[in-house]
Amino acid sequence: MEGRLNASGALGRARKPEAPEPFWQRLPSIMSSPLRGAALYTMLALTALSLLALLPGPIGMIFALMTWLGIYKAAFDILRNTADGFMDAPEVAQGELIDGAVLRMLALMILMIALVVALAILVSPILALVAMVLCVFMQPGAVISLAMDGSLRRAANPMVSLGLAVRIGWPYLAAFGLLFVIQASAATARHWLGNVMPPVLGDVVLMLVSIWALFATFHLMGYLVYQYHEELGYSPAAHARVDFQRDAPDQRLLDEAEGHVREGRLDTALEVLRADVRSRAVGLPVHELYQRLLAKSGLAGERAEHARYFLGQLLAEKQDRRALALLRESLEADADFVPLTQEQATHLVERARQSGQSQLTVDALHAMLRAWPRAPEFSQWSLDAALLLAERFGRDDQARALLTVALERCEDPAQRPKLEAALRAVSPTS
Repeated sequence: MEGRLNASGALGRARKPEAPEPFWQRLPSIMSSPLRGAALYTMLALTALSLLALLPGPIGMIFALMTWLGIYKAAFDILRNTADGFMDAPEVAQGELIDGAVLRMLALMILMIALVVALAILVSPILALVAMVLCVFMQPGAVISLAMDGSLRRAANPMVSLGLAVRIGWPYLAAFGLLFVIQASAATARHWLGNVMPPVLGDVVLMLVSIWALFATFHLMGYLVYQYHEELGYSPAAHARVDFQRDAPDQRLLDEAEGHVREGRLDTALEVLRADVRSRAVGLPVHELYQRLLAKSGLAGERAEHARYFLGQLLAEKQDRRALALLRESLEADADFVPLTQEQATHLVERARQSGQSQLTVDALHAMLRAWPRAPEFSQWSLDAALLLAERFGRDDQARALLTVALERCEDPAQRPKLEAALRAVSPTS
């Protein structure tokens, strides 16, 4: 095996992770995944919340909206977690309470419906039917794109879903068929239960069936990404973790901390890790556990401080994909988060751009602009962010605002023409 140095300086050995087993061999596990661990608790909690939607008037409508936003938020977390190689649902919600991907998915559904209706009214019902079939076929790829990239424009581009289907091959068709079976089974169960059960009890059971179907569907889509991560150019976090062999001090520390976590002593586990992280060079697995526990504990300031140091360690070890994942998590927790240095931030933004993570690129550039308003690169960052906002997301107003501020501060005569040209391109024509 190829040797490499881990973060504490000890010699570790790279180990190639085992290839994921095909999803068709995991069908029982996929179907039962919403009934295990955190997914089950989330399903029960959201079902209980849905009962408040039965209240009359606007209050009930608000609770219904909150319930479904929470359901889709949890579903996207399950998809991302599974794509990273973790088969159980995350124990705590990841990122903001309302996932931007959920809102973009709702916008995407509205766009698809509007397209089908417009074709039916203005062109031909047959063409509208063809468009509806294509939208349904492309929907899994669009949802996966939204979960992993966050770009509505990319998700709405049929070539993105088609490219994903082509790279995966015939298993995409098989997975699409299984998704259809899950949803059809849930619809049949809802119809049957709705006719034989009393109102309130029927509502509870119907909600449980609906959430089960959605969680199983998103788990399957996440597993599709995990199984074909090499074809899709995705690096699962679970695979990255086996790149380093734990040295003896780190192993003892991790065993002790994980023991405290299992017994519910999160604060004690944090103290144990904190003492070593601040007193010696520890390996990346220690940093990963410490960062994860800080996220659970709600210590936002300490989490951001450690994330900056952890990013530096990852970049020093050439772990760019893991660094990008940490940057995304940190920005979801704090929109103003930036790495320790401008050089690290610039490097990560370029890597995010190269890997097609447009939303992460824009979010990181915005944070850099707020953190370093006097940086010589301020105008270039503004230009890069504005071009992405306009071209990828169609947010011309935000692009104009960035370019206007950049022009006011720009002292580089070579940069001004580029900013002016970009501003004219996103300005409305009279």
